[in-house]
Amino acid sequence: MIHFYYGYGKGKTSSAVGLGMRANGAGLKVLFVQFLKDNKSSELNAVPFEVFTAPDKLPFNPSKEEYQPWVDLALDAVSHSDCDLIILDEFADVINSFIPMDYALKVLDTLTDKEVVITGHIEFNELVEKADYVTHFGSVKHPYTKGVKARKGIEY
Repeated sequence: MIHFYYGYGKGKTSSAVGLGMRANGAGLKVLFVQFLKDNKSSELNAVPFEVFTAPDKLPFNPSKEEYQPWVDLALDAVSHSDCDLIILDEFADVINSFIPMDYALKVLDTLTDKEVVITGHIEFNELVEKADYVTHFGSVKHPYTKGVKARKGIEY
């Protein structure tokens, strides 16, 4: 089944990692792929499952030329994974900028024997329709709006 966690509220990645921890605890193999994030997210230090690591020096807004080769490698790894659960963190945010929607849907169609979690900010009707679980994360209040920067161990 496909899970789609989207919105601008806090907790999408944490929820996906939590599901990964549960699956791992039940003996399932898990693959975690983070798009548009560098390797500094603290959850990477704690997860007991396979992580497809991001490029070492990822600019804040990478260009298609510098980031597309890694996206292609990540999608190839996903398509050939023997894991039971695949977490595609921030996957929705690379659709249409690095991955055409039709290709993203084709990749998901190859994973019918897997549990897949997709996170991201952007709500796509195509993903809402395709997913079995859809959860919207909305922020009511966040310190970022008061100028508080992301804190290690809390936001990353």
